[in-house]
Amino acid sequence: MLCALGSLQSRSPHSLACLEFAMPRLAPTVIAAALCASALPAIASESLNTRADVIAALDAGYDVSLSTDLSRCPPEEGTPVSRTRGGRHIDAYRITEDGTVAFSGSHFTVANDGKPIQQFMRYQLRPDGSVRFTTYMYDLPALQQRGPVLAYQCTINQGIRFHAD
Repeated sequence: MLCALGSLQSRSPHSLACLEFAMPRLAPTVIAAALCASALPAIASESLNTRADVIAALDAGYDVSLSTDLSRCPPEEGTPVSRTRGGRHIDAYRITEDGTVAFSGSHFTVANDGKPIQQFMRYQLRPDGSVRFTTYMYDLPALQQRGPVLAYQCTINQGIRFHAD
């Protein structure tokens, strides 16, 4: 029996026969698609718990992102305690001669006084698993430094978490 598209759209007895014929063949496909779709969130992101895991994921070409909770990272001298949390993707990185994985990011934003600024963020993942996070802020358009450099000492899974997507 051959089912035409037009007959499936009508409500004739012939269209019901076509549907009954097609359903047993479609059911496994529909079930497999539903199972695959429900499994996607479970495999969408994998935690990277060591520096070696982070480097392996970057070297393999995975998208690596991080989430930071500065309330769990001790500030360096002169830097205030912060409850700031955030995240970003690692767009580019380099591994220096001493084994430090270095990466950074920047974005335009607005300061508390309503003036536009550009913020630069630098991350240094060291061989011991510690991460030094520093942030620099500049007034626009002249790019004059706005305040001191802020620096925090984090550790993988203690203030900073890495994920492979």
